[in-house]
Amino acid sequence: MTTEHKPGDEWDSHYRGYRLRANPDEEVWWQAYQGTDRLFLDPVPDSLVETLLELKHLGGRIRVTEDNDVITRIEADDDSYEVVWVGEVSLTGEFVPPEDPEFSIPVAPDDVEAGDLWPSVYDGAKYSFAPGVDRVWWANPGTSKRHPVQASLPAGIKNSLNQYKPRGGSFRVTPWNDVLTLVDLDKLPSGARVEFDNLPRVVKNLISLRKDRGGVQKIPIYVGEIDQTPLTVGSPPSLTDPVSSADLGLDGWTDSLGTTKTTEPDDHSVETANNDSSDEDNAQADSRSGSDSGFDENELPDDDPIDW
Repeated sequence: MTTEHKPGDEWDSHYRGYRLRANPDEEVWWQAYQGTDRLFLDPVPDSLVETLLELKHLGGRIRVTEDNDVITRIEADDDSYEVVWVGEVSLTGEFVPPEDPEFSIPVAPDDVEAGDLWPSVYDGAKYSFAPGVDRVWWANPGTSKRHPVQASLPAGIKNSLNQYKPRGGSFRVTPWNDVLTLVDLDKLPSGARVEFDNLPRVVKNLISLRKDRGGVQKIPIYVGEIDQTPLTVGSPPSLTDPVSSADLGLDGWTDSLGTTKTTEPDDHSVETANNDSSDEDNAQADSRSGSDSGFDENELPDDDPIDW
């Protein structure tokens, strides 16, 4: 948690987090994708809502980071918006559908294991990763620039993300540090159908809404838990950053070239050994085997739209 801030102080980190809303009636809810369906938080963090209403008399949207900091956007004097710190909260309790309270779901399920279908709301701070999970970043929605996450993810989290999403993608981190991701149906663990049948009715309908309103035919699963928060990010790469030959791997590349071979002027070609293959042959082999060797990480799957 960021204890050095006071309510209304400018937020000096990236804007992300679990999405909630509050109103002057001191109600707090999570709102379903591009709709009006609401799940009300019970119990309500009263002191936090009171602080929010002092900053925004009509209430509004808040984010809860993976370190339990609550932040919001407020209108500045020049009609722009700035992000400010509201307070800290430990989310607990249930999300309650107002029309059918008996179908309430836990905010933070505690009886799940890695690979289980996620039996609650899919939300949290969003981060993306490249194939192999060697690089992880936060994508600024305003600039689309990638801000690299400074610390490495735990090995177990990386292995699971790579297993379920070998081509890269995104994941969410909840305020209680659970890591979640959306996976294709063919990547689900065995027994997933039985698990789906046992999911709460509200969660099944949320999965259906993601498909109908966002075109996301994926199922949320629990990946694991991180123990070091917050996830801090650095500045995005720039075309003016210094680059050395070692950074590009040119030193090893030139060393691997070996000696040259003289060719006849009329025949600017060199025969290859029988066990060598041309680039075209390699490309064809990759195509047949489904290899990702030519994969462009700028074309990561849009597996989790920000605004549905």
